[in-house]
Amino acid sequence: MGSDPLSPIAPARVRALLLPVGKIKRSRFVSFVRRLEPENVVRLGDVSPDRRPNRTMFSPLAFPTGMIVYNLSTSLSPSTQAGLSPFELFRQPLLILGIADDTELRARSYDVHGDSADGGRIPVASDLSHLSQNLDELRECYPSALVHHILLFDHLHENFHVHIPEGIIAVPPLKQSRTTTIKTVMCDVTTSLLAEFTTFAKSLQGLPSINSPATSQSTYRASTHSAWQAEQTQGQTSGGLVDSRDSRSESPADIARRVQQRMSIPAPVTSTSSVQHGSSSSPRSTSPPDSVQFPPPSDRNDSLGATEENSVENTVSRSTAGSTVRAPSQDRVSIQGFGSGSLSERVRNKGKGRVGLVVGTLYLNAGRWPDAVRELVESACIAKANIDHLWHAKALENVLVCLLMLAWAGMDFQIPQICYPNADKSTSSSSLKSPHHTPTNSSSDISSTQSLSVANRLVSLQNLTNLLPDFLSTILSLYSRSTGESLPQIAFSECIIRFARLLTAMHLCGGKLDDRALRHVVLNAPSSRPPNLAIPRLTVIPTRTEISSMLFRAFPSHSSIELSTTERIIVLAGIVSVLSSLGLHRKKALVLKEMVTTLIPGLIQARKVGAAEMGVHPAAGLAALNAIGGGGGGAGALNVDGGDIGSGVEDILGMLGNVYGVVGYKSSLTIDSHSHQPESINQTAESDSPPKLEEHSDQAIVARILHSSNLRSFGSRNLKMDVLRSCINLCEALPDFHGVLRFTSELLRTAGSGIAPSPDSSDGSTLLAREEQVRLATSISRTIGAAKKLGLDGVEAEYWDDFLLRGVELQNPASWRAPSAHAKSELDDASAIEEQKEKSPFIYNPFLRKPSAAAIEPLLVSGEQADFRVTLQNPYDFDVDVEWLRLESRGVEFESTRQGVAMGPYRTQTLFVSGTPRSPGSLNITGCLIKVRGCKERRYPIFTDPWSPKRASKIENMGLLAARRGITRPSSANEDTTKARKIVPSTDPKPSSVHLNVVPKQPIVVIKSTSLSQAAIMILEGETKTFTITLQNLSTITPVDLILLSFQDSTAAPIQAAMSNKNLPPAELYELELLFSQKQAFRWRQKGSDRDASIPPGGTAQFEIEVLGKPGLTSGIIQIDYTHLGIPRSDVRDRFYTRQLTIPITITVNAGVELVRVDLLPFTGEFAWVNQQQRKQLANGSAESGTPNLQRQRTASRPIARGENRFQSLFERLGVGLQENKHCLLLLDLRNAWPHPLSISLQVREHRTHDESFEDTWRRAYTVHEILQPGHVSRLVLLLPKIYLKNPHAPIPTLNPKNQRQFVVSASKMSPEVERAAREAFWSREEVLNHVRGTWEEDGSGRKGDVELRGIRLSPRMVDAFRIEDVGIDLGIVASADETEKLVHQTGRSRFEVRTDKFLTLRSRIVNRTQQPIYPLLRLQPSLRNQPHNIALDLSKRFAWNGLLQRPLPLLAAGQSTEVDLGICLLCRGEFEVGASVEEVRLWKPPPEKTDAEGGRATADTNVLYANKAIVERERRIWHAREGCLIIAKDEDKDD
Repeated sequence: MGSDPLSPIAPARVRALLLPVGKIKRSRFVSFVRRLEPENVVRLGDVSPDRRPNRTMFSPLAFPTGMIVYNLSTSLSPSTQAGLSPFELFRQPLLILGIADDTELRARSYDVHGDSADGGRIPVASDLSHLSQNLDELRECYPSALVHHILLFDHLHENFHVHIPEGIIAVPPLKQSRTTTIKTVMCDVTTSLLAEFTTFAKSLQGLPSINSPATSQSTYRASTHSAWQAEQTQGQTSGGLVDSRDSRSESPADIARRVQQRMSIPAPVTSTSSVQHGSSSSPRSTSPPDSVQFPPPSDRNDSLGATEENSVENTVSRSTAGSTVRAPSQDRVSIQGFGSGSLSERVRNKGKGRVGLVVGTLYLNAGRWPDAVRELVESACIAKANIDHLWHAKALENVLVCLLMLAWAGMDFQIPQICYPNADKSTSSSSLKSPHHTPTNSSSDISSTQSLSVANRLVSLQNLTNLLPDFLSTILSLYSRSTGESLPQIAFSECIIRFARLLTAMHLCGGKLDDRALRHVVLNAPSSRPPNLAIPRLTVIPTRTEISSMLFRAFPSHSSIELSTTERIIVLAGIVSVLSSLGLHRKKALVLKEMVTTLIPGLIQARKVGAAEMGVHPAAGLAALNAIGGGGGGAGALNVDGGDIGSGVEDILGMLGNVYGVVGYKSSLTIDSHSHQPESINQTAESDSPPKLEEHSDQAIVARILHSSNLRSFGSRNLKMDVLRSCINLCEALPDFHGVLRFTSELLRTAGSGIAPSPDSSDGSTLLAREEQVRLATSISRTIGAAKKLGLDGVEAEYWDDFLLRGVELQNPASWRAPSAHAKSELDDASAIEEQKEKSPFIYNPFLRKPSAAAIEPLLVSGEQADFRVTLQNPYDFDVDVEWLRLESRGVEFESTRQGVAMGPYRTQTLFVSGTPRSPGSLNITGCLIKVRGCKERRYPIFTDPWSPKRASKIENMGLLAARRGITRPSSANEDTTKARKIVPSTDPKPSSVHLNVVPKQPIVVIKSTSLSQAAIMILEGETKTFTITLQNLSTITPVDLILLSFQDSTAAPIQAAMSNKNLPPAELYELELLFSQKQAFRWRQKGSDRDASIPPGGTAQFEIEVLGKPGLTSGIIQIDYTHLGIPRSDVRDRFYTRQLTIPITITVNAGVELVRVDLLPFTGEFAWVNQQQRKQLANGSAESGTPNLQRQRTASRPIARGENRFQSLFERLGVGLQENKHCLLLLDLRNAWPHPLSISLQVREHRTHDESFEDTWRRAYTVHEILQPGHVSRLVLLLPKIYLKNPHAPIPTLNPKNQRQFVVSASKMSPEVERAAREAFWSREEVLNHVRGTWEEDGSGRKGDVELRGIRLSPRMVDAFRIEDVGIDLGIVASADETEKLVHQTGRSRFEVRTDKFLTLRSRIVNRTQQPIYPLLRLQPSLRNQPHNIALDLSKRFAWNGLLQRPLPLLAAGQSTEVDLGICLLCRGEFEVGASVEEVRLWKPPPEKTDAEGGRATADTNVLYANKAIVERERRIWHAREGCLIIAKDEDKDD
């Protein structure tokens, strides 16, 4: 409460001491003081002048625009500063205002005298006289004050006959007051004060000199003896009625009071030295003390007149009403001496200058600033001329204050010449001529201030701004140069702080002393546009570095004994304030730490003194005071008012921790780089208030964790812990229970890792030693115990680990009782799967999944108790006792039990907590409410996953900005930090929750029986078996109207894992997909009545399951999902819930028929040609004899004879059909792995014609039978028709719809040649499998199954033997048309016998089987058979032809054929062979593609064709004839 004592204009303020008088409540006293505070500035134009002619020296009429600024305070300055007056008048109260409450007086009057006749309360004159006695006591206790008044607040003017004594001012209640009531009161008080200023100034002018402030060691010891005890005594005195001791007594008890008197006022003397005037019964409240006396001087420069000055006793009479006034000459004592013992001129001038300085200070306090400048400039000149550095510096300082007040009042002014560092020496020399000489540029300059323009004022402000840094340096230099009479440390330090605050105001206003800076300096008004202190301000003069350098000159040294603990704290607090305004928070933290170190021994001493006065132990004395004072912040312990301390000690310590980066529960860095004002501290109020819901939300907790993590990476953790230890020591010295608990908790929090470690990690260890951790935990328990003994409730700490709760999991019930949730779409998908004849496993079956917690939402049943597993962590090395823990939920009503646990050191603890939902609906377990012994009840979210902060790879911020998470340093001075780039953390701790749904009860179904004896089955590969399952509904009320069956087997997972391999070849992927989709292990054989299966209440139902033997099948699971919908499936609109029943089955699959080896061999077409020739002969013979045609176009399927004749029967079928008679041999080696003989049957079908169905071809197929003995291998030979592949390089298809894409691009890393070969082999193998199938059967047992032939793999040689070329070339010999005799005899498919020297025709037939036209080039190559190459081609005299052996042919369309004839003549006998090849001359280019009329998109086939271009590159091709034409030439005269 009160103005800032370290304000730059503190010397211009009049200190007024406000004291409670009589019976008054603290709240009422504070409210009355608050009514006075807004009127602390009084304009002289509103003050009535004193009508007495001898009291007009400080008349307000001389300067009505001036103002008096009061410093309304409720406490005295430290007693050690009493010796600084009148050197610094603002330190001692010149005005004493007693505050009385008329309400209490009226209540007392009512208690004594009772009610009046009219029922009102009658004020009694004795009560007002009692106030007069209190006023006299104020004069006795504070004799150094000039004016004493009592303000009687809430006085009712109902009885006008009651006379109010003089010195008592009545103030009406607030409701009856006007806006100018308090202002009028302050003006009346100011009138009395200005009148007494005159008396005081005249008494000073009668003095020869004034001593400098005492700095000797003896004076310090006398003044600082029991400083803390004196302050406690003053505080107790100010809290009630003042003491009524006689101040005029010369007893030894008055020695202690003399410390409080001003050293320039004469001490009380005998009554004979004073002049009595009048006979008034009560003296005026505005009269000065009866007599004053000077103490001995301490200035070594005044040693010349020490004897004379010590012997002089000047008295000033107290004027009363109606008394005569003494002439000024009567109060003066002549000090003119004669002879060698007289005072020198220098000593007299020095004393004159000192007196003038004090008088000028009075003018400054009275608001007469021009007169103050005149007096102060004159005194400064005198002090400068007489080398009085101390008083010279004080005069310059007060001149500066006058200039600031003039500038603030909006007046023009001129800076005196003496203020400039290079002032003319003539100024000082001229002052030596006469003590009454007035220097130039002083009074004459100030007298014309009102006539100057506004522009001149701005020029003056600019000149003062430019002069101010050097001017302040000059003043401080003069203070430092004073050797004989140095300024006390407290005054020097406070002077530096005031100067620093003035420069700080200039710096914050851009280096200008403008109106904003002046308002801040005089009125302490905050700036409306605070600057951005986060960026360097190097261009602003003075700079922050210069200000801080000057400021730290005020820092008291550790070895200094001149300062008491209170003074040292005042100086350090002032330094902290300036550093905070400059934004130098790290320097501020250093000073704060020093202040804490200084406070601790003083508080310990204060505890001992207070305990001794109360007669109790020191450990409990101040604790009781703390409890009485409501001390959350230590105010009660120090016995000071909460309004005076502004903010508690705990909050100041919290601010210290914030700067150092201490990790606290509510630690948030309050350093704002945009504001130059000190931080507003309100953390104590927040910590003492009940926890708000927002503070315990997940967002707030995560933000606190991230901020704490950022603070851990900021600064040194060891330094933070040292600071916290100092804070704990300070709070223990108070003692402050809340502070001890808070900073102990913060020390544990700062020393902790602040992470959520994994179970196998050791990163969560604490930096503190185990002994210190145990000591801190014990300190918390001891502090809480002491608080409870004193009756303090709610004294608890905040728990130090935010990751206390590491997991909450629902204990899953038995799988057959746990309900599962399903959506409406899942029911539709299941219905669609059931409608398909062959269920595709690639179609998603939502019910085919395991009922695990990771895949299925946990569900609860209403009214049934569920168990939860809660995991807690304790990363510290001491036990943590959890009093109770309960689950926190949202949603439906949920009752949780309370469970406690004792966690051991450094471990993870698990406990079980049960809860019961009361109604169906949604339930969400968001955390736990945990009460740790000694800590507050808090909500903890669930942090399941391990978390640790990731440090940035590069430095984004420097200084204190590094402690502010998410804001980077601005890139330039013009960029605001609020617009800086945000740092989004990559990993934040994510609180988890347990989402649950509470559903109604469901029916329970169990397995009644199965046809399997022991849930196991044995089967052979390829065999199929069937078994039944019988289910029973145990519910007697709820039926089962929905039953869904799903299957799982041991082969599905390996196949799916193999299919997930991205590098798998397409052919292998196709095989896996085919095995997975078409070779399912289980199948539900549904009947017509099983479509909508249901089980009535208490009824049963039977299901038939089919099992297929597959290699690798070892086990399977039949999964049955059931529920009661109560409505048709189509009417289900929302989610539904099912229970699940699983039936595990063990399957043993034994090997049966195994495919050992496969081979494909080319087969000659001679057998087919011979069979065709024989059938032609038979047909011709039957035609000639008249027998019917025995040729069959289509033959029925019949078995091939076994044994030696089976090949004969096989070859007889060649050449029977109408298709091309091209075949190959398929060799299959089969082994019987079963210990019993097996009968094998293999079927091979021919090509399917256009009018045949798929089944018709198998009816015409021929079958090969064989009986395999156990362990034997048998080779079966099959005659397989060759197949022409229209597109052998087509992409390999996929059966999985997820892998089917419109644009097919090969993802294989193989070369195009290898890819083409793989695709051709795949399609060839598919054609082989389409034409061959096999079965096996065991005689006697009835076992039967299919032979697995998909193990066939074709090599390039086999593919070449199986395929038919794209272009077919057939060569034949025919006789010329003009030849009549038979010259050509065909003995085989391509074998001819001819005559020599005959003209023959070599006919070449070319067939184009491709899908596109070609431009062919035919090449014929005749040669001698069975001869070396060089001889075989020598045909010049052996073989003649007519034409070209190489000729181009016209365009051959797709599917067309052409014949080319060449005339030949064999000139000699022998065997000749003619080979042929067809080469593509040039590529055929298709016409431009026609786009779709609607969207312009190409067809899917075109897309596939384009995609295949990467594999099938278009280039010219060549085809060779597989069989050459063999010509055997014979002479005509020989038959053979």
